[in-house]
Amino acid sequence: MERKLFILNNPTSGGRSRNQRVMREVVHFAEANRLDFKLFETTQVGHARHLVDSHFGKDFTDLVIVGGDGTFNEAINGLTLDVPVTFIPAGTGNDFVKNLPIGKKPEEQLAPLTRSNLKRMDVGICNGRKFLNGIGIGFDGQIVEDMAKRRVPLLTGHAKYYYHVLGILATYKAQKFDYQLDESAHKQDLILMTIGNGTTFGGGFKLMPNAKIDDGLLEICTIGPISGLRRFLNIHKLSDGTHGSMSAVSFHQATSVRVAANPLLFAHMDGERIGNPTFDIGILPGHLLVRI
Repeated sequence: MERKLFILNNPTSGGRSRNQRVMREVVHFAEANRLDFKLFETTQVGHARHLVDSHFGKDFTDLVIVGGDGTFNEAINGLTLDVPVTFIPAGTGNDFVKNLPIGKKPEEQLAPLTRSNLKRMDVGICNGRKFLNGIGIGFDGQIVEDMAKRRVPLLTGHAKYYYHVLGILATYKAQKFDYQLDESAHKQDLILMTIGNGTTFGGGFKLMPNAKIDDGLLEICTIGPISGLRRFLNIHKLSDGTHGSMSAVSFHQATSVRVAANPLLFAHMDGERIGNPTFDIGILPGHLLVRI
């Protein structure tokens, strides 16, 4: 069957000028390699899912997504056919692609389109919605909630995110979590709980250094109460993935997680706010075919 690419682009990911540079390379690559393609561009939040769901048919052989973690998430939730997916990161954090050997430059990330290097990866699911990287509940969920509600003039991208991190790092109070990992029930006061398929969140925090995207398991990281000063002194450990040495940190694995309702807890999925629990979370082993 002749190859035909469905190229989905979020023109606002990572800033328009950067996106335009990436897209020039994407189009040039497709034309130079005589790959038939059709380009679709998002115009608002939620549009990526709609475009894929409405227009991706059996005449397309590949889905190519240009954008950030939120765009990747939306597109995968609109995809119903089992076809290879190519991720071209053009967002701010680009956390999910840190789990895939795709290279750092667009030309490296596009190269697999001319080869047959394919990999099956797991996909998470929460209340019926799929996720690629993971779900953060508590501290990091609160950050995403604050970012959505409070505008900070002149700050964008990482600077905006870290501004909000520093704003609540010392003062965020541990909240009550009532949750279940497979058949094991727990009640704890926690600063955060991250349930993930991937390793890295928040633009570089390696919360779950041992997570694998192809083991059929969810990785869970919980962090219990820590004083404000100790949080500042140890935040670097979250960046290099060595926070497991702290007594307040625990790692678990499960195939299902249920987090009971608590209006004081906020959450994000692949970096996008999803509100408050209750959450029923599972894993779809080998659900997605990706080019690497």
